[in-house]
Amino acid sequence: MSRETKTDRLVRTISENVLEHIHELKTLVANPGVKELDVERFIQSFMRACLGFSASNGYAIRPQEIKGRHRPDLIVQKNDKPVLVCEIKKLGFDLQKSEFRSGKVQLKEYLNQFENVRWGILSNGYELLLFDFQDQTKNGIQVLSFDFRSYSEQNIETTKKIVEEMCYDLADFHESSFSTKAWEEFAIEATAFSPESLAKAILSHDCVRSIARIIRGEHDYKADTEVLSDHIQNLIVNGLDDIVRDWNEVKQAELSKFIKSQKRVGRKVRQARIKGEVEAIIQSQLGETVAEVEQQKTPVPESA
Repeated sequence: MSRETKTDRLVRTISENVLEHIHELKTLVANPGVKELDVERFIQSFMRACLGFSASNGYAIRPQEIKGRHRPDLIVQKNDKPVLVCEIKKLGFDLQKSEFRSGKVQLKEYLNQFENVRWGILSNGYELLLFDFQDQTKNGIQVLSFDFRSYSEQNIETTKKIVEEMCYDLADFHESSFSTKAWEEFAIEATAFSPESLAKAILSHDCVRSIARIIRGEHDYKADTEVLSDHIQNLIVNGLDDIVRDWNEVKQAELSKFIKSQKRVGRKVRQARIKGEVEAIIQSQLGETVAEVEQQKTPVPESA
C-alpha cells in the first residue's frame, strides 16, 4: 500500500467541505435572481472552508466596506496585512474579456493600492483564476486556473471520483501552497510556458533547424530555414483552425493522437535513460563491493 502524501491528506481533509460548496453553487445556478453579492459570499466561504484561508490559519477575509471603483471585493489578510485581493464577478461572467474595466484590469488597479502584494484572484463563481502581478510593468501572469464545469460535459457533478479530482486540482490554490511559496514556483513555470515564451523558443534558430531536419527525414526535402521560420510564425500567429480551410474535429483528434504518441516516445526515452543510469550506479556499487570483499580475502603478511 502506497504511503499517504501531504496532498493526499489535504484532499481527504477538504473533500467534504468542497462537496458542500458544490451543492451551494448548484443552488446559486438554479436561482434566476442570483446577484453578484451572492457569488461574493459563496467565494468568501469557499476560500475559508476549502482553501484554508481561515481564522484558524491566521487569516481574515475582509469584504469591501464601501462599494465603488478602485476597491477590491475581498481582501485576504494575515497578521492584519493584505496578502491577496479578490475581484468577484457575476455568476458565469466571461473572465477572459480584455476591454477596460475587465476583472484582470481591476485587479491590477487594486494591487497598485497595496505595497508588496503580488497575488490576485478573479472569480465568477464557477472559475478561479490566480494572477501574479509582481511585475507592475505588465498586466499580470495567469498562474493557476480552476473551473467547476470542466470535469463533466453535463451539469456540475458530485460523484466521489469527480470531487476528489477537483480537490487535487484545488490543492494548488490552497493556503498551504501559498505559505510554502509554491505559488512562486507556479509563477515561474507560467512565465516560462507563456505563449510569448513558447513562440520565441519554437522560432529560435536551433529549434527551426531541428524542425528542418525532421522535415527532410520525412519528406526528403531540404527546407530553407528562413522560409520555414515564416511558415512556423504564420502557424503560431493564426492557428491551425484559421490556416487550414477544412480543419475540423477529426483533424484535431488526429493531431492530439500524434502529440500523445510523441509524449509516449519522450517518456520511453527518459525511462530508458533513467534505467541506464540506475544500472550504471548498481554496477559501480557492485564493483566496489566485490573489490572490498577481495581486499578482505587477501591475507595480511605476517610481520618478521
